[in-house]
Amino acid sequence: MPFVPIDFPREVLELPSSGVGGWRRLVKNSKELESYWKGKSGSGNVYFTAYGYTETKAPKHHRVEYNTPLIHHFVMDFDCKDFKNGGEDVEFEKPHTEVKRLHRMLMNDNTSHFIWFSGGGFHVWIPLKETLSPKSGNELSRIKHSGRVLINSWEKKIGTLRCNDPTVAFDTSGMIRIPNSYNARRECWSIPLSSEDILNGDFDYYMDKAQESHSGYIELGENKLELKIIKSRIMNMADVKPIEIPTVFLDDVIILPCLSQAALGGGNPTHRARFHLASYLADRFRMFFPAWQISNEDKKKHSKIISKFCAGQNWVDYNKEVTEQQVASIVMAGYPHATCTTLYDEGFCIGKCQFYDGSGDWGK
Repeated sequence: MPFVPIDFPREVLELPSSGVGGWRRLVKNSKELESYWKGKSGSGNVYFTAYGYTETKAPKHHRVEYNTPLIHHFVMDFDCKDFKNGGEDVEFEKPHTEVKRLHRMLMNDNTSHFIWFSGGGFHVWIPLKETLSPKSGNELSRIKHSGRVLINSWEKKIGTLRCNDPTVAFDTSGMIRIPNSYNARRECWSIPLSSEDILNGDFDYYMDKAQESHSGYIELGENKLELKIIKSRIMNMADVKPIEIPTVFLDDVIILPCLSQAALGGGNPTHRARFHLASYLADRFRMFFPAWQISNEDKKKHSKIISKFCAGQNWVDYNKEVTEQQVASIVMAGYPHATCTTLYDEGFCIGKCQFYDGSGDWGK
């Protein structure tokens, strides 16, 4: 039995060893997933959505409905980057130290968790006591907010986790490397770690061990985590303080945390996430004036800036021509950026952040 239930349908990421030109594909059952895995191991990278889903999207049903995941767990991704300082590169010892602190806390609480060395960092899988099954975007937004509150509370206990990628935990449309699969870019395997490995190993030790594939998993701690879900619509709660989320910038333009999680940091974001990112940036560059008040020359400048920004996100299916065409369409048409109400109801909101715009009647 797997360390967490493997639900279907889910999506896998078709990604060649070059790391570019990938695309999402639906797998309907374990046989299709196994076929995909066998076809990639040893020659490419193997990713899937961290969750399975209860619904697929009409009318073609070749994609899952991202607001309907079955959440048995969540994943924290520690990389050699300081995400609270613009993603600045740091030495391996930085994320390693943070993972050790997190591991000690979870062990002291006897909380079940699993840790993999991923080649460039660590993946920490944390099972939940209760399976969460949202049916709408606003239900999913409450779960994301509750997860962010939990991680903030951990940071108050053990110190800031600067190398924990804030775009990963509870991102129900994102992709994660399949445990025990091959990392073609790093030329090593993803391997499960014991408590002794975590506390006493170093990068060279992990890389040596990761030259051979490892099966199975190693459970650390015994009790599954109970996640307390915010029951009220969070934006109507006057006593709820903004949660602490790293701020991402494009030059001096702030990227909303929800859009940062949904569309930045590589992977294969959904079309809707990319649309919201482009329309938000376009609105910011024209200082929220209506598009008809902005000259075509300025719009073209904005399109170039936004397209260049998208090109730097390492989306695996990035296509320069398609991206520039779609960005230009959004900018020239002047689509207004989504309000917090829309982002909340579409399941993108990750908590009442410092940029909440006050929109909507959240009490209904």
